[in-house]
Amino acid sequence: MTPKYLWLVALVALYILPIQSLNCVYLDDTILENVKLLGRTMTGFPLRCLKDITDFKFPKEILPYIQHMKKEINAVSYRISTLALTIFNLKGSIPPVTEEHWERIRSGLFDQVRQAHECFMDEEKENREHPHSEDFLTVYLELGKYFFRIKKFLINKKYSFCAWKIVTVEIRRCFIIFSKSRKLLKMTSGKIGKGNIYKPGKRHRSQQVYTIKPPLVDPRVTVPVAAGFGR
Repeated sequence: MTPKYLWLVALVALYILPIQSLNCVYLDDTILENVKLLGRTMTGFPLRCLKDITDFKFPKEILPYIQHMKKEINAVSYRISTLALTIFNLKGSIPPVTEEHWERIRSGLFDQVRQAHECFMDEEKENREHPHSEDFLTVYLELGKYFFRIKKFLINKKYSFCAWKIVTVEIRRCFIIFSKSRKLLKMTSGKIGKGNIYKPGKRHRSQQVYTIKPPLVDPRVTVPVAAGFGR
């Protein structure tokens, strides 16, 4: 290769990594944007829907794993995003908002899935020689069960207006919890050395599990207390 082309190779090598990492940067912003979109459906929660509030049993036991899952966090992001989009793509629905806003939610979730997939593929390329851990498989299965309970609730309620109000609040809450877990992981990843492997029950001082409390909502405003949504 002639010297005059070497600078081009250097530029390509310099920019490949930042371009790949942008997928993950945009993903965090997209998740927060979808939290806002879902939040707009919470206004004007009808009193008649209170009787349908159910506990979807969000698997809080997976949070310690997620908060220390440095190599597989993007795979979890993709899992949550695809499961959420599947829920909002169910047919026979009675959306709790205008059709225009409903399409914005779906479009936002589609962007989230796309970015999560790109971020996940970048991660897979880096870790292709390492199989997924048992912790990841636990998280993967528990998330599947959680979203299945949500889907079953919608089916049993025949995709009613109230059912969608409740499900939208629950998925928004799920996104908030997961977004906080991603942030905590970024904050602690620099403090946890590469030789320190997280094992539940055998924690380093630098590996303390953070307790994430879901946001409380006052029912006297217009929205039911989050306790009914799986706390």
